[in-house]
Amino acid sequence: MNATWRGWVGLAPGRIYYRGEIGAAGTHSHHAVQLLVARDTVLVLRGADGIDHSCRAALIPANTAHAVVQGAADGLLALIDPVSSLGRLLDRGESGSASAARWRLDPHPSPPAGDVSSAEAIDAVIRSVVRGEIPTARPRHAAVAEAVDLVPTLLPGRVGLGEVARAVHLSESRLSHLFRQELGLPFRAYVRWERLRAALLLLSSGGSLTQAAHEAGFADSSHLTRVFRSMFGLAPSELLRGVRWEGQQVRPSPGRGAGESWMS
Repeated sequence: MNATWRGWVGLAPGRIYYRGEIGAAGTHSHHAVQLLVARDTVLVLRGADGIDHSCRAALIPANTAHAVVQGAADGLLALIDPVSSLGRLLDRGESGSASAARWRLDPHPSPPAGDVSSAEAIDAVIRSVVRGEIPTARPRHAAVAEAVDLVPTLLPGRVGLGEVARAVHLSESRLSHLFRQELGLPFRAYVRWERLRAALLLLSSGGSLTQAAHEAGFADSSHLTRVFRSMFGLAPSELLRGVRWEGQQVRPSPGRGAGESWMS
């Protein structure tokens, strides 16, 4: 993927948000569901059938070959894990569809005006697409909140459901159910996102790809790059080049700095 990324990026469990320039990109596919919205111009997308289609907004299914023939100087983009509650809400049964015409959102959702974060802007767009509220990533159950706090402290080692369940005094089946219910992600997928978060935060603060892979629990830098490219269609270095992170301050995990940001 040879897209230009110049803007703001935020990461939340199960999704990446982006606001800024959307560049052209050659044909590629990735595991994430992709939402694209141009603010003032028209996007031109191409499917596997080779036919170009214009639109102001599009919802591209997971694992679907697509190209961005013409991007936008100012737009919104979200990459969403298809196994998450939000990913399932956005699933229109079009995975693998060859025609870009099937991805167009009509009527196209309008991004909110004013100075809002990429997460707020994209959440508003998603609410208009699903015609309702979207799943929250904030746990309400005390044991789930405790588990969420525990997971980063176990990195870069193995993070098992059984170990975490015992630590928060729940059965594995109960904790698994609560993760899906409250966070919208299976436990294993949540841990994968936490590893990606840890790697990206280290990279964004100047760490090397090898160091980020090691600290986040990936086998090596090639493993981290493969997982990232499979999920998002681009390497970590491509995302980090020219972007700035937005988010809230969080308490540091052991071994991490207090200045890290976390998009929630």
